[in-house]
Amino acid sequence: MRYAISYVSSVNPNLTENDIQEVLNYTRNWNNDNGITGILLYSDGNFFQVLEGEKEILKSLLSRIVKDERHYNVMIIFEKEVSQTAFDDYQSDFISLDSRFQFKNIELYFSQIDKLNPKIQSSVKYILNNFAEGIKTL
Repeated sequence: MRYAISYVSSVNPNLTENDIQEVLNYTRNWNNDNGITGILLYSDGNFFQVLEGEKEILKSLLSRIVKDERHYNVMIIFEKEVSQTAFDDYQSDFISLDSRFQFKNIELYFSQIDKLNPKIQSSVKYILNNFAEGIKTL
């Protein structure tokens, strides 16, 4: 059985945009290499992440995430077993009004969230909507 974790956190204000982009790139590569699916999004000083994978790997990863000084105020949205994966792979993105963000990606994220357990979809959609606020009106 697969396991899923989602959280939001505040980014350490000392991180530069380059630092954040490095986090996004490293996380995407590491998670894809280790069979973890999901998304990591950055927007306006916050991270939002959904992780899916083997329970023991994710529990260990969450422990490291909580201790990581690149962010704080880690708030767990859910942590539970899931019967199927919602994401095909692992993606990371910089949600902002500049050229790094591809609008088509936000629709992909929403379509993948629709595959989540209905009990947690609304929470995740609410957070993703807040992350994407202003972007969808472009």
